[in-house]
Amino acid sequence: MEGLSDDDFRDYYENQHAPLASSLLSFEGYERNYVNSGLNPLYKSLGSISIFKYQSMESLDVIGKQMSSDAGDILRKDEIKFMNVPKNYFVLTQSDQLTEMEFKKKIFYFANNMENLNLLDCYDGIQKISDNLVIEPNQIFGIAEYGITKETSLDTLEHLTQEHPQAIIASCVF
Repeated sequence: MEGLSDDDFRDYYENQHAPLASSLLSFEGYERNYVNSGLNPLYKSLGSISIFKYQSMESLDVIGKQMSSDAGDILRKDEIKFMNVPKNYFVLTQSDQLTEMEFKKKIFYFANNMENLNLLDCYDGIQKISDNLVIEPNQIFGIAEYGITKETSLDTLEHLTQEHPQAIIASCVF
């Protein structure tokens, strides 16, 4: 939200919104990835990429019903306190999980074709976590998700972001 620092956004999300959402909804997996506006000038107002994991479409339907109830009203009322809600959007994907490792830092890369889904594979020190093929909306083909390992050099990240400014670097909370 305009006027809210990255730290204030993260603090509110982690200490207010995420606990509220977890108390009202039946999550099978809930992960927040905070976008550093200084490292991601193309995405200054993004705030976060939240990942909700479901084992089936039926599980997703349960969340849909919960969001259509009073629980959803409570969450939407809370969101306006720290999010620019009109800019929120969702992407439904079919994910191919390539590793179970958890990373504190990640890179997300939106791809418009299969070749671009693997575009960052050549960089040392990053490990692909998943290929997420978009089901809807279909403006993009998929989203590659990478973990940044401890072996990743600052030079590598600088080179990557110069060559691919649309790559989103985020810090992760599970």
